[in-house]
Amino acid sequence: MSPHFYRVVKEVYGYKNVKAFYSGFPSWQKTGLPIYTEPEFLKLMIEEKGAYVLVDLRTAEKATKDHIPGAVNYSMDELQDLFNDLPDDKKKTRIIYYSDNEDDAKIAHRTLRINGYDRGYILNGGIQAWKAKGYATVKNGLVSEIDYKYSYLPGVVDDKEFKEVVAGKHPDKVVLDVRDPSEVYKSMITGSLNIPIDTLDNRWSELPKDKEYLAMCSGGNRARMAYMILKDHGYKARYLDAKVKVNKDGTVKSIKMRKN
Repeated sequence: MSPHFYRVVKEVYGYKNVKAFYSGFPSWQKTGLPIYTEPEFLKLMIEEKGAYVLVDLRTAEKATKDHIPGAVNYSMDELQDLFNDLPDDKKKTRIIYYSDNEDDAKIAHRTLRINGYDRGYILNGGIQAWKAKGYATVKNGLVSEIDYKYSYLPGVVDDKEFKEVVAGKHPDKVVLDVRDPSEVYKSMITGSLNIPIDTLDNRWSELPKDKEYLAMCSGGNRARMAYMILKDHGYKARYLDAKVKVNKDGTVKSIKMRKN
């Protein structure tokens, strides 16, 4: 994705001083350096009942008085207890840490990563940033124990349903291919529509609103962007978060869902 958007920013939007972090997010993950998520994403996860463990790292006194809905409380001297209470599936468990001290969140993030929990994220700006967005906090509502069951991120369609749509089993649903023309020229799913992600912001109104759109690309990132654009404009939409290969005859060769 980095080379793609490097080209878009330069060629479509005209920026001159542009660089791309070519090795991307997977390379950053391997360093063990902090990984952040934004208050908007956490709010989406709360509203859509996504699967995550939200950890308030402040003292019990502070956390009880004022915390983000759905949080469990493990102070910095209770990280061993947090490790013991987290689900055994370290590769799938999503964790979001927050505090009023970013250094504490960094320590917790790194400690759990060292112990195998790779999918931890720091809430950027902590509880102060959450409040600054005008999002609600609660009092005396901390979750008493961690109860986590993995599910796809909000808005993700699973590969089984996607294949059913491709096969024509759901006429109220349409595959929206947001890849570039050069990609679509090589292969495109039969019956799908193509609007490249670079132009969707200006062309979304071409789509009738009586259908649900399942956005797809080659890897999932552009599909998610399309999903957000369509949702912002009032469309019913989801996206395929997967690596997709399409045969020349318009059939699906393979779908490999990402671990999101």
